[in-house]
Amino acid sequence: MNHVNVLTPGFNSPNGCAFLFPLVVHRRMLANYGFGVRLRNAVTPTLLDCDTLIVDSKFYRDRWQGDAAAVIDTLEYFKTQIPRLIYCDTTDSTGSLKVDVLPIVDCYAKAQLLRNRSEYGAPHYGQRIYTDYYHRRAGITDDEPDWSEPVSQNSHLEKLAVSWNSGLADYSLLGPARMSLYGHFPVSSLLSFPRRRTPPDRPRPMQLHVRMGTTYARASISYQRQMILSRLGPPVAAGKINRRSYLDELSRAQSVLSPFGLGEITLKDYEVFLSGACLIKPNMNHLETWPDLFRPGETVACFDWDLADFDSVLTSLYDDSEARIAIANAGQENYRQYLDPDKGSLLFVKHFSNLLSKIRRK
Repeated sequence: MNHVNVLTPGFNSPNGCAFLFPLVVHRRMLANYGFGVRLRNAVTPTLLDCDTLIVDSKFYRDRWQGDAAAVIDTLEYFKTQIPRLIYCDTTDSTGSLKVDVLPIVDCYAKAQLLRNRSEYGAPHYGQRIYTDYYHRRAGITDDEPDWSEPVSQNSHLEKLAVSWNSGLADYSLLGPARMSLYGHFPVSSLLSFPRRRTPPDRPRPMQLHVRMGTTYARASISYQRQMILSRLGPPVAAGKINRRSYLDELSRAQSVLSPFGLGEITLKDYEVFLSGACLIKPNMNHLETWPDLFRPGETVACFDWDLADFDSVLTSLYDDSEARIAIANAGQENYRQYLDPDKGSLLFVKHFSNLLSKIRRK
């Protein structure tokens, strides 16, 4: 048995829930394949009684400013005591690597990574490759400019690996509430993948769903969304509504626009797959993630970051309902296989096993 301990603050954030959800739901299957996974919320002597220690980045999130040296010392100590040390970065985007961790850990796993790893060798304005794009192309600046720290050694880039994205959680009507409740009362019956879905070919009176916020602290993050809203013009739905009404809107929409925000992937993306609408996103060819849910022209409709083809992409979806439904159906079916109690469990265990098997301490 490969004993795996996960140091984590628990189910106290959307990304935290999504990171831990499959480890809990697939715990029995993981054990059947030789992985004994235990969640730990404190640094105790028994934490290091394992073959592999996974550190959830959220555990030390509040200590990097003001106490970074102590965090580094702790991670270095962990490494001397266990065969494998994995740092799981559960932040939103492909950017913002915690570079100080790379020399220490055996593997730096992240839910989504730049497909071209060498891109991490350059600093990116706004800590993200797409904010850097708008800064360089359109001159967008932030009140407090911030650049990502580049990775200076190729050997450190070799430690990067894709973990799993936030899609492996419960995005049904009551899913977020159940996950939050599990954080206080860890009863396994509270966690299960959603079974219900809305068929893509049902009657859908709403042509395009565009409910989104634009009030990010960084102008370089807000710019893409503001540019899209300017292109669409009024009327566009804005503001928050209750979850039931929001999911009902998605189920009545033919297509749903989901631009980048703090990250390229948003929780809305998974809700759209379940709703049966056609997901529309900016091009995501730069990104590698698992599960592989975002295949341009197959499971999601994509447009260029400069919006050069934005109008034509929308027009093609409006005019060709058969093609739109085909994309929506492919996106939903592809997503559903990872939520299946049997097939999805095996797929996750295989990915988890491959992740650990590639780690070689030098």
